[in-house]
Amino acid sequence: MANVRADDAVKLHCPTRGDLTVSFFNYNLMTMKWGDHFQIAAGKERSKTNAGVPFWSTNFSNGDNLVFFPDSGQYYLFYADADAPEHCNEVGSFIYPVITPPRYDSHASAPQSQANRVDKEVILLHPAA
Repeated sequence: MANVRADDAVKLHCPTRGDLTVSFFNYNLMTMKWGDHFQIAAGKERSKTNAGVPFWSTNFSNGDNLVFFPDSGQYYLFYADADAPEHCNEVGSFIYPVITPPRYDSHASAPQSQANRVDKEVILLHPAA
């Protein structure tokens, strides 16, 4: 059975958006969460500034673009349709634990709140019920 793995996450504070968490997963998948908002990005574009300073950037599904300069450890966030970046301060980081998801068993009965079994018929209930 394969493990689900996230390498790490960084907590940032961006003046306009406030506190957010950027999580880095296998295959260059990233997520960004702040408040009740959640965005996903796939892929990193590696480049260099005109002065030769390396950086990578990624474009989230809402149009925001996160830029990171590994030599200085600096993060910048371009909000969708913004011309100038906002500098974000790193306030912490952590590594996600490795987990092994439970095996799916199609013969296991559903939790009582989701379905009731009557003989061989399944009656699904609305989750709010």
